[in-house]
Amino acid sequence: MANIKRYKITLISKGFPLNTRAFIPVIGMLALAGCSSVNTTSIASTDTYVYGTKSVYVPQDSVNNYSTVPASYILVYTELVARHGSRALSSPKYDDISLKIWQAAKEQNALTPLGEHLGAEIERLMAANVKMGYGNLSKLGNQEQIQIGERMAQRNASLLNQAVQNQQQIAFEYSGQDRARDSGLAFIQGLENVNPALAPLISKPVKNKAQLYFHKQSNNKDYQDYVKENPQLRAAVDHLFDQPKSHQVAREMLERVYSPAFVDQLAEGKLSFIKVGKKKPTVYNDVEAAIQLFNLYLIAPGLADEAGAQPWNFTQFVTPKESQWLSYVLDGEDYYEKGPSFADTNITYKMASALEDDFFNEIKGVQDGTNTKAAKIRFAHAETIIPFAAQMQLKGSETGVSRDTGYTLQTSPWRGGWVSPYSANIQWDVYRNQAGSLLVKMLYNEKEIAFKDSCKPISTGSYFYQFSELTRCYGK
Repeated sequence: MANIKRYKITLISKGFPLNTRAFIPVIGMLALAGCSSVNTTSIASTDTYVYGTKSVYVPQDSVNNYSTVPASYILVYTELVARHGSRALSSPKYDDISLKIWQAAKEQNALTPLGEHLGAEIERLMAANVKMGYGNLSKLGNQEQIQIGERMAQRNASLLNQAVQNQQQIAFEYSGQDRARDSGLAFIQGLENVNPALAPLISKPVKNKAQLYFHKQSNNKDYQDYVKENPQLRAAVDHLFDQPKSHQVAREMLERVYSPAFVDQLAEGKLSFIKVGKKKPTVYNDVEAAIQLFNLYLIAPGLADEAGAQPWNFTQFVTPKESQWLSYVLDGEDYYEKGPSFADTNITYKMASALEDDFFNEIKGVQDGTNTKAAKIRFAHAETIIPFAAQMQLKGSETGVSRDTGYTLQTSPWRGGWVSPYSANIQWDVYRNQAGSLLVKMLYNEKEIAFKDSCKPISTGSYFYQFSELTRCYGK
């Protein structure tokens, strides 16, 4: 045990009180803990604002660029899983704490001239969230899904026209959460805008928590315990927030609105605030305080319509470079807790196998004639899309990282803005020829992508795969 190192960590996950300090043995984390920062030049060389998994949806390609369907094959089925659209804050938290920190600074006369304007902007954002309902779909989120549905209806017009002619059903499932259901209803509106005759063919919303909200189910308690308690995971996440670069960025950001002396109090753990619904105060250090404000910057673009005549102006409190760094930090947390994580474990994504199995079983039903539907559409969350992409080893989510190196922008291509922006979607189109052979093509955020490397397409560079090949390479 002489080689065991002990590192001071801050447990900052949702499962722990912020700023809890502990000394724990961590084996194999020496290189990770010694990696004090990531070269920021690798994040972006331009003044581009980054929003990670809170990026509003932009389709990644156009049907005009899609591959030609192989001769003699016709589209006979499609299935999709999508994240909900842009939304309000899930609950009063980042806004509430940011306002309380601002009020504390105001009481100490510790606001900068710019900082004087922050309180009113936070209060305006809070009012918008209250009006629309915390956690609910925003107007933009609704529109994102309508437009995705419209494009799908246009892209798959032959399939949906055939569905109308043959009276084939379209199954609609969701996670059980309102914003997922509302996203599905908006998507359906998009389908019906293009093809009104589809309306009677679409099922009523059906809750499917086992496949679309699996991270909260009792059969996945091993995952829940792992995220809360695993020392190596917690140390890896803590390292992201506790790097010198994270403290540097936090201080630069906070000193734009607060005096250096007030930021010193935060950094030294001298200030605590009571969260909504809690009785005991929680200490917020400099990075934790900056993250609260940063989350308001992240949420604002998805609430553009709710801002009214005066657009949100949270970018005045965050620079592009700061957004790039803090998005990397939050991406890393999602990567470790929901995504590919460490290469030697699959505990953060194996629970998505239930959804993966359903994708395959739907096509097996098409193959043997037991599935007579035209389509299946599913609506869920980032907590669904991220592990599903990792389970299937899709683009950007192919592999986990070594425990010695950890998640950096150099060691992993995983980026939240690609893997799971608002309204992220993964669609499989199924084609059949007269001999009954099935081909499958996948779209990810409306871009053709390959299945994992061990799956062989029908020809080099093609995005079409024999279904029998997919069942082979995925062991289904």
